[in-house]
Amino acid sequence: MSRDYANFPAAAKRPFVAVADALGYEQLSATVYAKARDGWHESFNLQVSPGTDAFYVNYGLTVTQLCPVGEDQSILTCGHLLGSRLRDADGTGAFPRGTRQEIAASAERVVEQYRLQALPWFEAMGSFQAMADEYLRVNPISDEQIGRHSTGFGEGPRCATYAFLLLKAGRRDDGVRWLREAERVLSLPEYITRDGRLVHEEEPGARRQAIERSALLTRTNVQETIVQLESP
Repeated sequence: MSRDYANFPAAAKRPFVAVADALGYEQLSATVYAKARDGWHESFNLQVSPGTDAFYVNYGLTVTQLCPVGEDQSILTCGHLLGSRLRDADGTGAFPRGTRQEIAASAERVVEQYRLQALPWFEAMGSFQAMADEYLRVNPISDEQIGRHSTGFGEGPRCATYAFLLLKAGRRDDGVRWLREAERVLSLPEYITRDGRLVHEEEPGARRQAIERSALLTRTNVQETIVQLESP
């Protein structure tokens, strides 16, 4: 039996067509599969572990247009908003991929484990309100921290994402409140001190950090959304 390390996507494509059919998903590429829901997608992707005989299955929710003023993204590139990694029957996330026969056997187990683990989770995440609640639970932001979030753990983009989810859930006032918090955090200047601390007020010898392009885009989207929501 020959090993299929370099050609895993090609080797996995045929057996995972059967996986997609069994789960009611569409095969978007050799490694990405999705099912359309009401404004979002259930999706999973196959991830190879280099140098090992294993691959992993990451599943989650994909929202291709989360921001009201943002562009619709490709499901192939926008990533999971929330999700997890499928476990094999042995409790690990690793599915064997050393040979085509192992890949085919793994694909059969993926269907079994997906039905046991992923589908109930997707059912629980069946609304934007449920997504918003889960997003707040698993991220380092909170209502108690509004006005005090910093930038050390990506709080600005996280506040923005939570705000957009609240808007999707129909909670306009709460969404605007979190948009303003996101705008505040994303507007904070960042300085690196001589001893490596990240601070928001300039200190002697501290270096001003450039704002990342993604953060600038998020801030622009947040500001434009606020304007749109508050226009008469």
